[in-house]
Amino acid sequence: MTRRILPLLLAAVLSLLACAGTSPERKKEASARMQMGVTYLEQRNLPAAMRELTKASELDPENPEIDMMLGLAYQSRGDLGKAEEHFRIAIGKRPEYAEAHNNLGNLLSQLGRGDEAIREYEKAVSNVLYPTPEYGYYNMGREYLRRKDLAKAESMYGRAIVLNPSFLEAYRGLALAQGEGGRWADSAKTLVRCLEVSPSFAQGWMDLGSVYLKLKRNREAADAFRNVLAHSTEPGLRGQAAKTLDLLGQGGR
Repeated sequence: MTRRILPLLLAAVLSLLACAGTSPERKKEASARMQMGVTYLEQRNLPAAMRELTKASELDPENPEIDMMLGLAYQSRGDLGKAEEHFRIAIGKRPEYAEAHNNLGNLLSQLGRGDEAIREYEKAVSNVLYPTPEYGYYNMGREYLRRKDLAKAESMYGRAIVLNPSFLEAYRGLALAQGEGGRWADSAKTLVRCLEVSPSFAQGWMDLGSVYLKLKRNREAADAFRNVLAHSTEPGLRGQAAKTLDLLGQGGR
């Protein structure tokens, strides 16, 4: 009789534990481990990031934020199939999770599945609680630019800038789309606006110099390349600017 009762009691206890959910202590430890995992991920220490995030998931298996971070970790490792799986798990647990939709969109874009990517970005920006919708619009801009739909690309980059006037990469994307359409004067104006926001943005000066060359405005191009040298410590960017100045005969000026 006792042998029959014990398995039933054990099953009942396990059922109660499952219904009880994750304890506050386990949630707290899971959150701490997730934060450690994020730190390791930012440091590109992928083994340590995977260790902490996996443990966090074991401690708090219903937390979609942990699944999203695991997706980013797998994406960084190059395991794109597992990354997609974890992004979709996160969305399954929280269908309105805008950040997860945006990150899944980035992954799908990386995989060449552009139509699916755009659908995920649209889901992200449709959530009025998404704190950074400019990233969704920016990513749609990149996807439309990739497929040479310049009008839509410009529209998406423009919306990103309206939402965040300090979003420097959105200005660069808009300028690139304008240039792809042969509108180099508009491209230059966009980059000037970008540099008004951040005068020390060396890559912006590099882009502006290149656009001025397209417009045959060599003196202004040289000024832009000198600003690259004034604001950049990155060897590749500095070397490119210096080489172009030499070709313009402006290296010593």
